[in-house]
Amino acid sequence: MEWIEAGKADDVPEGSMKLVEAGGVKITLAKVEGSIYAFNDRCPHMSAPLHLGKLVGKQLICPLHFAGYDVTTGKKLTEPRLPSLPGPLKRLMKDAERSMEIMAQIEAHDLETYETKVEDGRVMVRV
Repeated sequence: MEWIEAGKADDVPEGSMKLVEAGGVKITLAKVEGSIYAFNDRCPHMSAPLHLGKLVGKQLICPLHFAGYDVTTGKKLTEPRLPSLPGPLKRLMKDAERSMEIMAQIEAHDLETYETKVEDGRVMVRV
């Protein structure tokens, strides 16, 4: 594996994520407590684009199935699930529940992470 530049550290504000490409791989960079972490942009459950998810502290919430991952370690924190919704949306969600029952049998795994370092303001990722 080699170190490849993935962008500028200043382009990733604290508490945010940014999609980049390094070595032909789509990678999401996340900045948590001043450190930048890198992981494969595809959810290891159903291949959703993780850069579209939500970062809450060090937990990334998948935008499609709401599984939670620790971006500092890549470890899966929660299984995929449906969010709670009020009113008429519950009927729509009932149909989606069957799909989720099927998808729930597809095991979610930890994130594929990459070693990172910052040199002269540039984010370097080992891919």
